[in-house]
Amino acid sequence: MSELFIFDFGNVLIKNIVIIPEMARRLKADEAVLAADYALYEDSLISGLFPIAAYYRHLEETYGAKIEDDIFRTCFHPVRNEGIFPVVDALRKSGNRVVVGSNTFSSHWHAIDELDISPHFDFCYASHLIHAVKPQESFFTYIMYKEGFTAGHTHFIDDTQENVGCASGLGIDAFRYTFNDGELRKHFERYI
Repeated sequence: MSELFIFDFGNVLIKNIVIIPEMARRLKADEAVLAADYALYEDSLISGLFPIAAYYRHLEETYGAKIEDDIFRTCFHPVRNEGIFPVVDALRKSGNRVVVGSNTFSSHWHAIDELDISPHFDFCYASHLIHAVKPQESFFTYIMYKEGFTAGHTHFIDDTQENVGCASGLGIDAFRYTFNDGELRKHFERYI
């Protein structure tokens, strides 16, 4: 029987995802203050429930800066994490269902295609499209339901302990990724 593997996007499939320092420079804002402000809106933004344009209006009012581009996108400079793709491809080649499950919003989701990541996966789930955010249980249950798998046949790979803990609490085999691709391969060797 095949298994379901859900891979996180940021800090797993891609690296260099930090945007706040460049945004702060462009807005002439204190980085710590901007980071704290962004944290207040983050879940609403990545769940797709708060429009990015509304957040940009908030930034313009707060910092007196005119935002004429998609600053979330222009300050985002991700690169592929090449070391993980041999494991992803081996899992898929072995007949498993392999998907992306990411907390992200539209301004960053373009990278899934621009970095040629989507061809390695059977499907890609983004929080802003499914309106559920990790570590909410609904994020995992939605993907398992859509894919037709139970928790006992689902595996989750993420860099954040809170997300891994939530998945584990649902009975999902959850693996915390720390850029050690050998450790990842060893953990899932029996499925390859």
